[in-house]
Amino acid sequence: MSGDRSDHAGKSIVAQADAAAGVKSALARWVLHKRRALLAGVRPAAHDEATHAWDGRRRFAEDYVFAAMQHGLGLLVRLEWLPGRASHRVWVMLLRDDAAWWLPPAQTLVTESRHDRWRVGGLHLDCLQPLQRWRVHFVGDVIATEGAPRRRRCELALEFDAAMEPFVPGVDDDPELVARRVGEAAWDRELAKAVRRSSQRGYVQTGRLRGQAVLADEIVAIDADCVRTHSWGVRDWGAPEHAVQCLVRHGESITWIQRAQFPVLTYEGGFVVRDGEVRCVREIARAERIADLHHLEIDDGRGRLQFVGPQRRAAALRVDGRGDFELALCGDGDTRALWVTQQRTLPRPPARP
Repeated sequence: MSGDRSDHAGKSIVAQADAAAGVKSALARWVLHKRRALLAGVRPAAHDEATHAWDGRRRFAEDYVFAAMQHGLGLLVRLEWLPGRASHRVWVMLLRDDAAWWLPPAQTLVTESRHDRWRVGGLHLDCLQPLQRWRVHFVGDVIATEGAPRRRRCELALEFDAAMEPFVPGVDDDPELVARRVGEAAWDRELAKAVRRSSQRGYVQTGRLRGQAVLADEIVAIDADCVRTHSWGVRDWGAPEHAVQCLVRHGESITWIQRAQFPVLTYEGGFVVRDGEVRCVREIARAERIADLHHLEIDDGRGRLQFVGPQRRAAALRVDGRGDFELALCGDGDTRALWVTQQRTLPRPPARP
């Protein structure tokens, strides 16, 4: 009899936990719908392409990112403004089958430009048409990330052309997906603190990146799938335990997802562009790397999409001594991905009694 009572009590606890999660999910869903309705008329506008006012916090950052992939090549160009440190951070990474090249890590932090925040350290960004077309130009030396020291002169002359309206993470994500994750979280003081501190805003667009890359005496034509992101607010490279972003080409569809696992909750979302239609990701069943294989499994409401691709080349670096960043080129042909992984490296402080 005691075993039966214990089993019944266990089922009761599980049922109560499920009910509590359901109530929290419902409340989160209501809040998200209200927030979406409130922000429906406040979409990214032309003036949002400019840099935003610094709010005085040391970890405030604003970045412009172009991440692209084509057969045999992955490319990342990132310009970050760090007013709290009177600096800019410039990343240029090229992944090829034979080697990975990047701007030397010791040269990525440069003194803040007082005249033009889009022209820093050999990198020049130019907005040709807000929310539609950008020019990316870089001239400088890059080095091989592995093996014997090798230095090459690099020049990028590229233009980005958007293929979709801006997608705003947290607003345009599937509300059911976000509500489920919020419902799973422990609603306590730490969650409330995390929500208050959360101030990052931004948007994402996919499109084409065209032009050429010159590496030493080799000219590489670029006509690549590209994702452009622009975000601003407080950024802490040690905040998530683990995070993933990836751009996936699967036949005629293009997918962008992100997942960030924090101590208090997991945030995830994204979209699929297929047959000219943009649909929110409703479920991310899998987004992980096992050995040298990258796995992604999602559902966009029209069925499941799966990607399994071998890692062809990767480059990793530590940022601010707080987290590791890795860019990987995976798969090939009509099925390929550009995969970003972020991992916290700082030990967590002991929990308060």
